[in-house]
Amino acid sequence: MNGVSAPHQIPDERYSCDNLRAPLIPHEAAFSAAERATVTILFGGLTWKHERLIEGLLAGAGYLCQKLPETDRAAHELGKEFCASGLCNPVYFTVGNLIRFLEEKHKAGLPREEIVCRFVYFTAACGGPCRFGMYESEFRVALNAAGYVGFRVLSFSQDHGIRASTGHSGLQFSVDFGMNALHSFILGDLLNSTQHRLRPYEVRAGATDQAIARMTEMIAQHFAAHSAFELRGHVPAFLLPRDTSRAYRIPNTLGKVWSHLYGHALTGVLPAAANELLTVEVDWLRVRPVVKVIGEFWAQMTESDGNFRMLEFLEKEGTEASIEPVSTWLLYMLHQRKARVAFSQQMAAYAAPWTSPVKALAVRAAAWAKQTGLSLGTGIYRRHFRRLARLLGLPEQLLVSQKTLSTLAAPYYSTFLRGGEGHLEVGKTLYYTQHKVCHLVLALKPFGCLPSVQSDAVQASLVERFPEVSFLSIETSADGEIHAYSRVQMALSEARAKATTEFAQALHKARHSLDEIREFVAAHAELRHPLFPIPRHAGVVSTAANFLLYTDQLMSAHLTNGAVLHSRRDPRLQEAVIQHVHPTQETES
Repeated sequence: MNGVSAPHQIPDERYSCDNLRAPLIPHEAAFSAAERATVTILFGGLTWKHERLIEGLLAGAGYLCQKLPETDRAAHELGKEFCASGLCNPVYFTVGNLIRFLEEKHKAGLPREEIVCRFVYFTAACGGPCRFGMYESEFRVALNAAGYVGFRVLSFSQDHGIRASTGHSGLQFSVDFGMNALHSFILGDLLNSTQHRLRPYEVRAGATDQAIARMTEMIAQHFAAHSAFELRGHVPAFLLPRDTSRAYRIPNTLGKVWSHLYGHALTGVLPAAANELLTVEVDWLRVRPVVKVIGEFWAQMTESDGNFRMLEFLEKEGTEASIEPVSTWLLYMLHQRKARVAFSQQMAAYAAPWTSPVKALAVRAAAWAKQTGLSLGTGIYRRHFRRLARLLGLPEQLLVSQKTLSTLAAPYYSTFLRGGEGHLEVGKTLYYTQHKVCHLVLALKPFGCLPSVQSDAVQASLVERFPEVSFLSIETSADGEIHAYSRVQMALSEARAKATTEFAQALHKARHSLDEIREFVAAHAELRHPLFPIPRHAGVVSTAANFLLYTDQLMSAHLTNGAVLHSRRDPRLQEAVIQHVHPTQETES
C-alpha cells in the first residue's frame, strides 16, 4: 500500500446482506430488485449538473441514490494508499473519494458489514487497451483492502451495457428510464455549456451559477416526480388488452418513445427553467480568447482537483472556456460500433465461400440492418439534442459530425485504434482550427495516459504541418499544478493577442465607434440577454468581435430603415431582424 498505512482489519466472522446473522457468501452478492427500497446507489465522476439530473432520474425510477461529494487532493492521496502503483489519476481520485465517503459513514457509527449491505457503487468500465479497463477490478481490490469486503460494484460497459460482477443487477431499464437517461446526458451538456459560455460575460458575478443551479434543480425534480405515458390513460379500458400481453406492451412502448421524443414530456419544465436565465445580464463586448478544452474524458470533464480546476483557472485568466459535451463521446461510441460492423462485413465477404451466395447475402443483410440501426440512433440523438436546446431557448446547438472528425483524423491517426478517445483528439484539433472555432486547443489528460501520449505525438506533427494550429497538452499529475498553470499562461498570452487583434480588426470594419455601439447596446436590453443569438462571421473567432460586427449591422439597419429591435422573447420579430440583416446567413453556436 505504498508504505502509507496498513489496511483495516476484517473481523473473522462475516455477514450477508440478507441477514446480518448469517455467514457471508464467499463472493460479491448480487444487487437484487428486492433491495431497491433499502440499498443506495452511489455514483460520481461527471459534472455536478449531470450528476444532479441523474440523481433525479434514479429517484424517479424508484431507486435510492446519492451522488458522491466532489473529489479533491485528499481523496487522491487516500486512493493511492489503497490502490496499486502506476495507475492514472482518475482511479486514485474516484476510488479515494468513494472510500472516504464510506469511512465517514463508518465513523458516524455504521458497521462496515452494514455499509457493504446498504450501498452499491455505479461506475464505468471498458475492455479497451488503456488502464481504464482496470478500473472496476481496482475498485474491488481497494475496497477489500479498506475493509469493505464484498462491496458491490456495478459497471456500465460500452460493450456489455449494465451488469454486476455476478451477472445480475437490480438496475432494470425500462423505456422511461432509458429515455430519461438520454434527457439527462443531453440536458447536462446543455446546462454545462451554457454555464461556461455565459460566466465570462456576466455583469453580476455569480449570477450564472445561481441561475444554472436553479434550472438543474427544477429539471431534476421533474424527473423525480413526472408521470410517464401509459396507454391505459389514453385509451378506454374496454378496448385495452391485458397489460402483460404483447398487444398492450408494443403500442405502450411506442407511445412512451413518442412522448419523450416528440410529445410534451419536457415542453413545460424546460421553458420554465430557461426563465431563470432572465436574471443574468451579460456584456458581450468583453474581449475573451476562446480556449477549446479536449483530452481524456474524465480529465477534461471534471470540475475538481483532478484537472487542477483548469476550467475555473481559465476563466480567472480572462478566457471563454469551450468544453466538449458528453454527447460527443456517446456519438463516438456509436460511430465506432458502426465502423466495426462495416469492417466485419468486408472481412466476411472475403471469408464467405463463393459456393454459398445465400450465406454471403445473409451476412450483408445482417450488417446492413446493424448499420441502419446505429445510423438511426445517431440521427435521433442529434435531432433530440437540437430539440431540447430549442426548448431551453438556446441558440442553435451543433454537434460535430463523427464522420467529419474521423475523415480529418484518418490520414494521421488510425480510426480503428481503441483506448481513450481514439482518433477524436486529433480530429477535434484539426476541425476546430480549420473552422476558426477557437484561439487555442487545450488537451487535458492524466499523467502517463497511454492513449493520450500516442495522440500527443501525432499532435506534434500536426503543429509542424499546419502552422495555424495552436495546441497545448497538459498532463494533470497530482503535484504538477504550478507547472501546468505556468504553461497555460504562456499559451494564453498568444491567444489573448489573437483575440485583441481580431477585435481591433472588427472595430476597423465597423461603421460605428465602440462608444456608439455601447450606447446602442445599453438602449436595447435584448442585446444584453444571455441567450441572444450572435451569428458567426467568416474567420472571426471571439464572441466580442462577432457581436460587435453584428450589432454594427443592426445599427445600420435601424438607422436606414427605421427598424426597431424587439424583445428576444418574441422569436418571430427577432428572426425578422436577423433575416433583414443577413438574408441567407444561418446562426451557429
